[in-house]
Amino acid sequence: MKSQFIVALLIVPCILAGCTESEIDATDGALGCTYSDADNYNSSALVDDGSCIYSEPTETVLGCTYSQALNYNQDASEDDGSCRYPVVEDPILGCTYSDAYNYEMNATEDDGTCIYDSDGDGIIDDFEEAGCTDSSANNHNSSSTDDDGSCDYDDDDDGVYDWAEKEGCLDANATNYDASATDDNQTMCEYPYVMNIADLEDFLDEEVLESSFVGLGNDSAFIRVIEVTESSEEELMESDNNANTTAVEVILGHDPINEIVYSSMVIRIMGDISMEQTTVQGADGINYRIGNSNSGSWYYARDEVYHYENPFEEEDDDDGGASEDDEEDSICDEFFDNDPFNWPDNWTLSHDNGINKAEGRSESRGLDAALELVGNPPRLSHFEISQFNGMARCSIAVLDLSVADLAIDTNLPRTSMTMKLENEFQDESSSTKTWSADLSDEHFEEVNLTEIEIRVTYTESNDDGEQVTHVVDSMKLSEQTSTYTDQCFQWTLSWADNDNDGYTSSGDAYSVTRTDRVIDPCPEEDEYRYKDFQIVFFDLWADMPTGGVFTPGFDYIVAIMAILASSIITGRRD
Repeated sequence: MKSQFIVALLIVPCILAGCTESEIDATDGALGCTYSDADNYNSSALVDDGSCIYSEPTETVLGCTYSQALNYNQDASEDDGSCRYPVVEDPILGCTYSDAYNYEMNATEDDGTCIYDSDGDGIIDDFEEAGCTDSSANNHNSSSTDDDGSCDYDDDDDGVYDWAEKEGCLDANATNYDASATDDNQTMCEYPYVMNIADLEDFLDEEVLESSFVGLGNDSAFIRVIEVTESSEEELMESDNNANTTAVEVILGHDPINEIVYSSMVIRIMGDISMEQTTVQGADGINYRIGNSNSGSWYYARDEVYHYENPFEEEDDDDGGASEDDEEDSICDEFFDNDPFNWPDNWTLSHDNGINKAEGRSESRGLDAALELVGNPPRLSHFEISQFNGMARCSIAVLDLSVADLAIDTNLPRTSMTMKLENEFQDESSSTKTWSADLSDEHFEEVNLTEIEIRVTYTESNDDGEQVTHVVDSMKLSEQTSTYTDQCFQWTLSWADNDNDGYTSSGDAYSVTRTDRVIDPCPEEDEYRYKDFQIVFFDLWADMPTGGVFTPGFDYIVAIMAILASSIITGRRD
């Protein structure tokens, strides 16, 4: 009411003075709370109108008002000086980055000392050296620690890695030109040797020619020896073709590393009749075939001792000199016995693909001669003497190793060894009979004595008329001797291993003795007493009697080759 009165006092004079309505409103706005400590204090009020409002005083909350303090109180309105702060220890300096080479797990403050080994090779990055680390590369750097992919394996920059380079002769004029070579080596090149007449004369010298033939046998190459002769004149007249010939062809191969000998022999009679035998002999056995590739079968037989004889080696006679064949001279003898260089009317020399050829003809003898030589110094690769108006021919040629597979096949059907006996003898008295024999010099299969039995047998017919063989007594040769008594006789079997090597060898011998029983003898009329007893050898390994499949001994083949070769090398004889 008091404020309203005051307002009225202000307005009435204003009205009397002629104040406008707006001036009266302005006068009304000068009223308000003029006390600054009031909640609704109005700083523009000129006259306090008694409207001031005062809030209830708030209660002061004492505490620590500093947020970094250990006991900071966010509800405190007034700091009371109670703040407590943590004790700050000295920092532990070190590398605080766990991927660093020198990371210190106990460090509390990084000191900037971190070092790194990014590739984990034990060398810090600051000390790594990039380069080629492959020792096989031609630019290998032994001080490099990090491979940067710069390794160079092509030293000559020809586009071929060094490891793939092939050294060889790249001269097309050389006999050993190698188109597959990538690196040219002129020192490897071999150039054609063109033989002249003087060279041929030197080669046909007795000593040079002889050593050439012997050298053939010492090579591990294959050698073909052939001899062809005419049939009788009568047979020749009966035929209108040239088939009436007898030919012997032998192929010999020698592999000294694997201890294997290959031998193939073909004998042709009258052109259309032939006998073939092929033998592969090694340290662990023999494979052989009788008959051609269509009709013959391969067999496996074991031979404990490897044999090789050079058919071109000179054999000494009892007097220490060169042996002389008693065989009739072949057409090759015409060449060797009559100064080979001057033997023909002329010599024609030619050269083709590294092979020197020498051809000559003797009109007076009706014979042609042909030689082929390779290499420098020249080596004999082919030799042939032949009739130019007939069929007679002898020759020898070096063949490629691919002509035969040198291997022993142990999966072939087994065949027995062949016992080659000599000096066979039977001695019979009133009460005793003895059979005996020696292994001949031709025997070549040296088989373990445990694998061969000597047997006493007899054969008789059964009720069906079939022949049945009965074994009376048997003994492995390794037992050396044994005794057996049957209903009429006492049998004593013995084997003499004269060289004491434990194998069947030439010179070994057997004996079988049959003696009448002294005690309780059988009657004279006993049928058993008059059986036809036989002495046989049985091959336990092959499960058949010895010689179950006929095969000439390997030495026999070599002997044939030696005969052929000797006819070619007659010039060696005195």
